[in-house]
Amino acid sequence: MSNPITYAPRHVRALPPVQAQGRTLKAYAMVAREQDRDRTPSAQWLREQASAAFGDPPGEGDHPWGFLIWHAGLQRDYLLVSQWFDADMLKHRVRGVHVDDEGRTTLAPLDEQDLVACVWELEVVAFERDAWVTNVLAAGRLDDETAAAYVGTTFSGWV
Repeated sequence: MSNPITYAPRHVRALPPVQAQGRTLKAYAMVAREQDRDRTPSAQWLREQASAAFGDPPGEGDHPWGFLIWHAGLQRDYLLVSQWFDADMLKHRVRGVHVDDEGRTTLAPLDEQDLVACVWELEVVAFERDAWVTNVLAAGRLDDETAAAYVGTTFSGWV
């Protein structure tokens, strides 16, 4: 185990939504270190990486809405990409930053493919769950109005 068994709050900032493979993704930047607070990937980079993580446009049952979390962690950076499926389920992909011998940076699935999220990322996932329930499921419909309400409901703060 390489992480210490401690908890220190991390800062989360909502970014503008990202369009990726026919999806609108709410975007978040999370940092473990205060000095990384202003370090954020470009919207283009987030779009490219989210598109690569999805691979294809939304399929049957996929909703074209979801969210992503870019996390500057203590050991490495991560990108979590999620989209709503059917009425109340979430599809989720986790990627980690890999730096090769020449210093080139790429994202790839984690070696430990059963990982879902860390305790800090789960706070954002829980917020997104509540936003989906409040704006879409409680309304009993998914249309332009409820989708706009969902996309407009974001979180910034400490987790």
